[in-house]
Amino acid sequence: MGKTALVAGATGAVGREIVRGLCENENYDKIIVWARRELKFSHEKLETQIVNFGGVKEVPPREIDEIFCALGTTMKQAGSRGQFYKVDVSYPVNIAKWGIASGARRFALISSQGADERSRFFYLRAKGKAEKKIAALDYESLQIARLPVIKSEREQVRIGELFTIWLFGLLPKFILTNYRPMSAKDIAAAVIAAMQTDAKGVQIYHPRDFVQMHGR
Repeated sequence: MGKTALVAGATGAVGREIVRGLCENENYDKIIVWARRELKFSHEKLETQIVNFGGVKEVPPREIDEIFCALGTTMKQAGSRGQFYKVDVSYPVNIAKWGIASGARRFALISSQGADERSRFFYLRAKGKAEKKIAALDYESLQIARLPVIKSEREQVRIGELFTIWLFGLLPKFILTNYRPMSAKDIAAAVIAAMQTDAKGVQIYHPRDFVQMHGR
């Protein structure tokens, strides 16, 4: 019998590709998506729930094997540090706690390159705090993917990402390897593949490293 996975943040670039990849993966029988709006995608394995992420604690537990959390925002979209912290730290942590109550054994967290709770930069500090809080919940396996810049078609153009993609196009491929842009589809494939391994405990990796190590 195949696994049941929950995906939170399925309308973002990476989350959207994770959903598609899971639906095509024979290891999974059911994909449950928590989203704030309906997806522009349907599949026989897919069940979409419109969720208020601020009220996750009130959602009744259900049988889940794995959780993929791709929630995230930008300071511009959030409008304040408090709102950013809520989306990038509080919501993922509450989803992880819900997963423990539901019997989930494995959790994949989409984080950021440079995440560090001691960072001088608020964004990286917040990402680091989310990692630490979820790690403290003692999942059988916690896969933390620290992402580079994402090459994808976003609904909102991010000038900084476009500049970074252009800049790396000028640099030799062996320079700053972990920061080089990757497509959302390739990132999602690496994250899904990482969840199929027998790794236990906390695994922190860059998707490009995983692809190179495992030949996926």
